[in-house]
Amino acid sequence: MDAKLGPTIYDIAEKANVSISTVSRVFNKSTSVSKKTRKKVENAIEELNYIPNAIARSLANKSSNTIGLIVSDISNPYFASVIDGIESILGTEGYSAILCDTRYSLEREKKYLAQMLEKRVDGIIIFSVYQSDYSFIKTAKNIIPFVSIQSDFGETDTINTHDEKGAYDAVQHLIDLGHKNIAFMLYDYDSMTISNRFKGYINAHRTNDLPVNKNYIVKMKFQPNVGFDMTNYILDNFPEVTAIFAYNDKLAMSSYIAIQARGLKIPDTISIVGYDDTEIASCLTPKLTTVEQPIYDIGTNAAELLIKRIKERENTIPKLITLPTKLIIRESTRSV
Repeated sequence: MDAKLGPTIYDIAEKANVSISTVSRVFNKSTSVSKKTRKKVENAIEELNYIPNAIARSLANKSSNTIGLIVSDISNPYFASVIDGIESILGTEGYSAILCDTRYSLEREKKYLAQMLEKRVDGIIIFSVYQSDYSFIKTAKNIIPFVSIQSDFGETDTINTHDEKGAYDAVQHLIDLGHKNIAFMLYDYDSMTISNRFKGYINAHRTNDLPVNKNYIVKMKFQPNVGFDMTNYILDNFPEVTAIFAYNDKLAMSSYIAIQARGLKIPDTISIVGYDDTEIASCLTPKLTTVEQPIYDIGTNAAELLIKRIKERENTIPKLITLPTKLIIRESTRSV
């Protein structure tokens, strides 16, 4: 036995006094092996503390039982809940995930996607923020099963939510409370979620014959505490703003910190609405009004659809699953 590499299938066969092909049939759960022989092989595996070579087995079986999972910001509680949903399905199906965090970098996204293909993952689930530059994704989805989350790459299985309606409902809520000067904090990327929530913000203004002040639309690239910087920019330059709609709960949380650091009160001085309804929303003081997404269900639907595609292994019509959103009114908004 090679002490450096550990026991092999040959060592198991020798220990159990059976052929290599018999050991292979036990691994593959063949019914042609007798209970007595199977027990001998299983005992040998246990005694030798054998750990299968996953790479070798994936080459032989043309399956690695792994899924590539690419997200844009693992520090965002939204992704923690999505991943939780994905893992709940993968575990029951015998799959594991390789997680990559792009930090909103296109180059990292391309690099991780290439690495997933090199590692022979069985499929990929991706949340991308680059709608306009996705030729590399087109290539990948023609090679292995591919599911996108809240992104639109054309002819791709996609899990989406009613983002435009969710944003519309959030801004309409503020308008119903009498707010007319409503800022919108969002990331400066061309993703489908950003585009749709922007449309919802604009449409709520138009429906109510309320002019859109472009100065109130504050966009910045992703970086630590960017929501803090956005909020300070709004407070310093537009004191007439009475409400802020944040692209997600993470930005809203940073907004809380910036506002309260100035000794201002939420919602007495300014109202805030977030998006996602992550666990943090109901833990903030005051509790955050936000748009609920079925985050866990986004993950389970993505995993179930991907595994279905892996098992089918045939060309099928791309499927779009769109899940509902709901405005959750709490303590961070009030009338003016």
